[in-house]
Amino acid sequence: MKVLVILGDGGHTRDTLKLVELLGPKYEYSYLMCNYDQISEAKIKFPGPVYKAPPPRAKRHNLLKDVFSLLLCALQESIVLLQVRPKAILNGGAGIGVPISILGRLLGVKIIYLENSCRVYTLSASGKLLYHVVHLFFVQWKPLKEKYPKAIYAGRLA
Repeated sequence: MKVLVILGDGGHTRDTLKLVELLGPKYEYSYLMCNYDQISEAKIKFPGPVYKAPPPRAKRHNLLKDVFSLLLCALQESIVLLQVRPKAILNGGAGIGVPISILGRLLGVKIIYLENSCRVYTLSASGKLLYHVVHLFFVQWKPLKEKYPKAIYAGRLA
């Protein structure tokens, strides 16, 4: 089964790759990360093609630039979806995973979301956007499960 793994910065990558380790080598992995990310690729333990896309929004927000960035990101991510044709997308909460998760859901791909371990009481922006979109929504802290009933409490990965 083909799984597209979304890697983000820092904790997003750590949590997501820890989950990939737990899943093991029985899947065919592909990876998507931001085009400026120089660190995440070196941490991958199970080989697979790596795709890069621009971030969906700039660090400094400007509505016009953010809309343009989002459209560019969604276009490049749709190309990745068509090339990889995954059965599932594993999104560890990175912002780059929002457009591809929505596009994937529209195309019938199963979407699995793992909220970052630093989120104890509130969801991240990505989590808030994708809570009602994904098929499986995992949280690592009980207070989030209590607040968001659709969530699955999985305990801490790290």
